[in-house]
Amino acid sequence: MPLDPTMSRARRRRRHGPAGRPSERNATVTEQADRAKGTERAAGGPGAERAPSVRWARRQRIVDAALAALERQPYEQIRIAELAQAAEVALGTLYRYFPSKEHLYAVVLQEWVERDRHRHRQTVPAPARRDRARSRIHAIIAAFERQPQFYRLTLLLSASTDPEVRALLAGADATATMLLAGDFAGMGVPAPRDRARMLYAISGSTLTGAVYHGRPFADAYRLADRFLDLCERRAEAARRP
Repeated sequence: MPLDPTMSRARRRRRHGPAGRPSERNATVTEQADRAKGTERAAGGPGAERAPSVRWARRQRIVDAALAALERQPYEQIRIAELAQAAEVALGTLYRYFPSKEHLYAVVLQEWVERDRHRHRQTVPAPARRDRARSRIHAIIAAFERQPQFYRLTLLLSASTDPEVRALLAGADATATMLLAGDFAGMGVPAPRDRARMLYAISGSTLTGAVYHGRPFADAYRLADRFLDLCERRAEAARRP
C-alpha cells in the first residue's frame, strides 16, 4: 500500500557498497579533493567541524535533483549521470551516497512523503479523534492524485530485490500501518491493525485502477469512506449496552 504522506520522516540509512561504483582509476578531481578533506578531518583539521553539514548538503542536492527529475519525466527515463550533473557532484560521489538508482529513489519517495506531510499539516486543520483515519487516508489518495508518478514509483520499488530498498519501504509501511491502526483504535474499532491493513488494501486497489487504468480517483475516496462508515457503525454498536 502507498506510503503515508502524514507520517513523520523515517530514519534514513546509508550503505556504501561497490555496486555501480566507478573504478578508482577514474576518480575525478572532486573525488580526490573529497579524500583529501577526509584525511584532514581525521587529523582534526579545520574541515572537521563542518564536514557533516557539507556531506548532508551534498546528499540533499542529490535527492532534490532526483525528485525534480521524477516530476518532469518517468522513472525509467531518468539517467543517474544527469542527476549527478544537476546536483553538481561527481558520478562517483553520487554512488558513494546511493549505491543504486533504486536506493536513491527509495529515499526520494520518503522525501516526497515528508514534504507532502508538511504541506498537509500547513493547509488542513487537525481533525477530531474520530475523523483521523478518514483524514489520513484522504491525504494519501489526494497526494497520489496530484502526482501519480509517485504511486507508480511505489509499486515499482515494491518489486525491488535490493535489501536496502526493501528495508526502507518495509519500515515506512510498518509506520504507516501503525499510525492508521492508532486512528482506528481512537474510534473504538476492534482489531484496529487488521482494519488498517484492510483499508490500505482497498485504497491500493482503487489507486491502481485510477493511475494505470484511467478509473476515477473519486472511487478511491468513495470506497474508503464506505469502509470507514461501516467501521464507525460497528464501533457504535459495540459501545451500546
